[in-house]
Amino acid sequence: MKNYRKEFNYIIYYSDSTNEQDDLYFYTESFGQYKMNGIFKLTLGLHFPEILFLPKIENIHESWPPYVDYRIMQSAQDVYLGLLYEQSYIVLPDKQWAGTVKIIEKEVKNVRTQSDSDAQFTYKSTLFFITEEEYEIYRQEAEKIHELNDLEEYREYETISKTRTEDLEKYMKVPGFIKEKILPYFDDRDLYEISRKRDEEGNIIFTQTIGNK
Repeated sequence: MKNYRKEFNYIIYYSDSTNEQDDLYFYTESFGQYKMNGIFKLTLGLHFPEILFLPKIENIHESWPPYVDYRIMQSAQDVYLGLLYEQSYIVLPDKQWAGTVKIIEKEVKNVRTQSDSDAQFTYKSTLFFITEEEYEIYRQEAEKIHELNDLEEYREYETISKTRTEDLEKYMKVPGFIKEKILPYFDDRDLYEISRKRDEEGNIIFTQTIGNK
């Protein structure tokens, strides 16, 4: 088990459909890698919370919230929509809605989807719309984060990460975007995962040391 140095800053990890441990890999097996291009996740900490980044979904604002039939998914756009409903925090480009945040409640998701499963969604999806230029910047930065994840150092009983937010913010934009735009929408459980909580006034504050105890 990795034991990270205890500190204020959370660590950012990259994952995509080439990672056999990620649920995105299931989509690759079903639909092919080429339909997964441009899809990636940034995780704050080892496993959670996850933030999914999707390529542009054409005309998403023309029928909102979108309807998804998991039984007949074929195109890359179908895959994007299917993933959109399966994640809690999603970032995607759209010129018309750039800069806005839209929330799809679990009850709405359950009536706007069809599948062979009787399972019901138990969580909402929060969507953060950005410009296509911002998406491309974040995608390139995420690839750099992926490279840095492989440069972790192991010293005695500690793992020293190269993707501490304080370091990344010095030359990347995506860590600041996550902190300023996405963290305020985290639920209490996800804030707890990065050692944070809301105070009585609703401000997000640091609660305890990061890392294994």
